Amino acid sequence: MAFPKNFIWGVATCAAQIEGGALEDGRTASVWDTFATKPGKIANGVTPAVACDSYHQYQRDIANMKELGVDSHRMSISWSRVLPQGTGALNPAGVDYYKRVFDEMLKAGIQPNVTLYHWDLPQALEDRGGWVNRDCIEWFGEYAEKMFRTFGDVVPMWSTINEPIATYVGYALGGFAPGHTDEVWGNQARHNILVAHGKGVQAFRAANLKNAKLGIVIDIWKRHPVTDSAEDAALVRDQDERNWKFYTDPVFAGHYSDYILEALEKEGTLMRIFPGDYELMHQPLDYYGMNVYNRVMVSTNQQAVADFSQGGNFLNNRTEYYPKAIYDAIHMMHDLYQMNIPIYITENGTYFEGNEPIDPQTGRIEDNDRIRYLQGFLQWLEKAIDEGYDIRGYYLWSLMDNFEWSSGFNFKFGLMRTNFETLQCTPKKSFEWYKQFIASHKGL
Repeated sequence: MAFPKNFIWGVATCAAQIEGGALEDGRTASVWDTFATKPGKIANGVTPAVACDSYHQYQRDIANMKELGVDSHRMSISWSRVLPQGTGALNPAGVDYYKRVFDEMLKAGIQPNVTLYHWDLPQALEDRGGWVNRDCIEWFGEYAEKMFRTFGDVVPMWSTINEPIATYVGYALGGFAPGHTDEVWGNQARHNILVAHGKGVQAFRAANLKNAKLGIVIDIWKRHPVTDSAEDAALVRDQDERNWKFYTDPVFAGHYSDYILEALEKEGTLMRIFPGDYELMHQPLDYYGMNVYNRVMVSTNQQAVADFSQGGNFLNNRTEYYPKAIYDAIHMMHDLYQMNIPIYITENGTYFEGNEPIDPQTGRIEDNDRIRYLQGFLQWLEKAIDEGYDIRGYYLWSLMDNFEWSSGFNFKFGLMRTNFETLQCTPKKSFEWYKQFIASHKGL
C-alpha cells in the first residue's frame, strides 16, 4: 500500500521562530520577545526580533516550499500581530500580512495548516496574569473566533494549541517564556490552556466552516525503562503521567487520570478544576496532530543511564537514533484511546548543534545524520500505514534553521541553512533528499 495517494507531504514552521518584524506594523511583544531580553535565557543572547525575516521575505519561503514539492505548510499566527492587546480590535496590517501569505501559498498550490497558538502569548495578556489567569480561556476563545471568521474561507486545516506542555515549562520550570518557577502556577496554566483549547473548538463549530477541519497538536515522548527493575517501571509511569498523558487524557478520555490527580493533591499543587472543564476539553476533533521526535530512556540508577548512553545508537548531536518511536507512539495512542480520527504527523525532525559539516568540493551542507533520521522514521511510519492506521500526512520540522527557543540559533533543524546575518537561505543535502522522496512517493 505504501503512502496513500492523497497523503499530505509538508514542512512545518512557527511564527515566533521565523517571522521577525517583532514590533513592526502594530505588532506588540510576545512573551518570547520579552523573555529573550533577559540575561542568560537564550543561547548566545540572541532574540527573535528578526529571526529568518519571514515577515518581509515570506515569498522567498513559499518559493522554497514550491521547489521542495510539498502539498502543505504547517505554520502559526502571531497572536500579538493580529490582536496587539490580545483582545479587542484586530490590527489591519497584521491581518493583511497573513492574507498575503495565504494567497501566495494557494497560488503555489500549497495548503495552509494553521496553528492558533504556538507558545507566543501576547505580553499584554501575560501582564494580566497570562495562562494562570482563568480569563485566558475567554481571551483565547475570542482570538480563535476572530481568526476563524477572518481566514476561515482560505484555511482548510486548523489546530488550536501546539504542545501545551510548553506552558508548564514556562510557568513551573522557568526554561521557556515567560520564565516563572512556580509548580502551582504551572499546573494551573496547563489546565487552563486545555480548557481554552475547548473554547477554541466551540468557536470553530460555531463558525460552521464547511471545508475545514480542526485538531490539537500534542507531542509524544514515551518513556522507556533502562533496566527491568520495579523502580524504573514506576519512574516510567510517573514521568509519562506528568508529561504527555497530562494532556492526552483529558482531550481524548475526558478526564485526568486518578494517578495524576492523587499525586498533585498529595504534593499540594493540584490545579482548580471547575464544573464543565472536562466537557470543554473533551469535545470531538477532526484529527489529532502528533509531534514525535524520539523516546526518552529513564532509570532511578543514573549509572545505568550513563551506560546506556555509551552503548546505544546515537546521532552526532548525542540524541538516540530510535526511529521506531513514531510507530510506537501511533500504536500507543490507538490502544489507549481507541482513536477513531485521523492522525497527522505535525512535526518530526532532528537538529545539528553548532555549524554543520560542509563538503569542500561542492560547498553543500552534508547533513547526513538528518537524512538517516528521516529515512528511519518514514520507514516506520510507512509500516504503521501498511498495518491500517489512518495517517493522513507528514510535516517535517523544519523548512529552515530558525530561532530555536532557548537554544537560539545554535540548534539547526532546517532543510535549508539560514545565514542569520545576510538572511540568505541555502538548501542542504537533506532538502534534495526530501524533495526526491516526496516526488517518488506521490500518488503511489
